[in-house]
Amino acid sequence: YPLEDLEIATSDFMAKVSVSDFRKSWETMGNTNEVLEKFALQFKKMEEAVAAVIDFLGMQPCDGTGAVKANSGGKPHMLHLSGVFVGGRSVLARAQIAMQGESGGVILKIAVRSEDQMVSRMVADCIR
Repeated sequence: YPLEDLEIATSDFMAKVSVSDFRKSWETMGNTNEVLEKFALQFKKMEEAVAAVIDFLGMQPCDGTGAVKANSGGKPHMLHLSGVFVGGRSVLARAQIAMQGESGGVILKIAVRSEDQMVSRMVADCIR
């Protein structure tokens, strides 16, 4: 039987689980297993970039950060995400998304924290 192509991404192993207090969870998790990355993404609108980052990571936006404020005036948007990776590992991410001048495009700075350095790295590597 012919099979259709199937693509499995790291985000397929992430459950969208919300946390009640992101800041407290972020501080409690600590930065021992934190991974920091910076990316240039090809999006023309902030809203599209925010939606794509949420989709890439497969995580739950927290504290209403999944939506960009209408009158943000070109300021960077801070996105807080939480989830549970396969094996029950809690993962938190803070992503700063900023438009890059007139030329278009977006700069993404992301910090991922979890109980396991390898999980933090895999999640950060989900950005394409």
